[in-house]
Amino acid sequence: MKQYLQNKWVEIDVDVVKGNLEAIKTLLEERTRLVAVLKADAYGHGAVNIARLLFQQGVDFFAVSFLGEAMEIRKGGIRASILVFSPMVDEDQVKEAIKNKLTLTIASLYDSQLIDEVSRRLNQKVSVHLKVETGLGRFGMNGEELISVCNSLKENPNIYIEGIYTHMAEAAASDASYTEGQFSSFMEIIQSLSAAGFRIPVKHCANSAVFLKYPHMHLDAVRIGTLLSGQYPAGSFSQTLSLADPFKFKSQIIALRNRKAGTYLGYYRSYRMKNPAQIAVIPVGYNDGLALEVANKPEGFIDLLKKLVKMVLFYFDSPRYSLYIKIKGRAYPLRGKIFMQMALIEIPLNVGVSVGDEVEIPLRKTLIAKNISRIYLRDGAAVKIEDEDGTSYVVEGV
Repeated sequence: MKQYLQNKWVEIDVDVVKGNLEAIKTLLEERTRLVAVLKADAYGHGAVNIARLLFQQGVDFFAVSFLGEAMEIRKGGIRASILVFSPMVDEDQVKEAIKNKLTLTIASLYDSQLIDEVSRRLNQKVSVHLKVETGLGRFGMNGEELISVCNSLKENPNIYIEGIYTHMAEAAASDASYTEGQFSSFMEIIQSLSAAGFRIPVKHCANSAVFLKYPHMHLDAVRIGTLLSGQYPAGSFSQTLSLADPFKFKSQIIALRNRKAGTYLGYYRSYRMKNPAQIAVIPVGYNDGLALEVANKPEGFIDLLKKLVKMVLFYFDSPRYSLYIKIKGRAYPLRGKIFMQMALIEIPLNVGVSVGDEVEIPLRKTLIAKNISRIYLRDGAAVKIEDEDGTSYVVEGV
């Protein structure tokens, strides 16, 4: 294996990403546009290069959460449409967005006035999507506000209202009533706008979960993120696709010692070895996202019980809930408390391993720092990804 400047890196199989895209397309009607969501650095896969790869496969519309994410993709040579979900907060942001031909979200009267004023001053055209609040509680407008915004913007020839959208709060839930209620509210608002003379061409409300569970909600476009990365949203789905995970986080063993049974490992002697074994050190810790969990409040009493049971089983080293590292295709447990930048692996004495051996580590993708090299592979070999003009780029780490 080629030596890297860092002792940890990410490998991404481009053919797997393409395969996920093709699987998603099997559920798309011809009239429905695919919006590839590349927020959080394309869920850790590297937004610029994933955008280039998807564009090569015919995707011509992308979406991100924030202006900075959109600018990074635009500067990477992508001139396709990019929708920014989060509203702009000041004139400088709007100017930057308009100059770079980004598609903006209008989620309030403030957003509307700000974009209206800046587009008039610059005398430049800008496409916008209207955000409707139907029950998520994040941001968006009600029907009355939407009518007011559309009436005010129709006097500005620089603003093109290309789309209108909403976001479902619990699409993956087994009970469909709340999601169907949101959808009904969304469609009623669209009908009221149409009755007032405002016909908006691109209507969308489907994220990955809605895409799988509610085909009648696909409308003019669907917003797909997690499925492209080979993962299903949280929840259960009767509709399944042939997906694979293109992502592997890898590192190397940097130290290896035999330890006796009874040896304590980690801070506060948090693990005592039951058998003699080899203890390998890897340069990956909680600073890299290892063993970190999202700490949202439990959704209810049952969810709380599930979390407590999981913690208890983890405490007693239940195999199902222990953390494992892969070495040469076999899994070995992490032992002791995870250090900030390192961790310990227990390996039986009869297994042949050496310092420098490659290890594969299960990390939450979106917690991995962007300065960790992303290596894009095809058939095990590093490849270059071209932008829209066919310019080849040397991918980080190659």
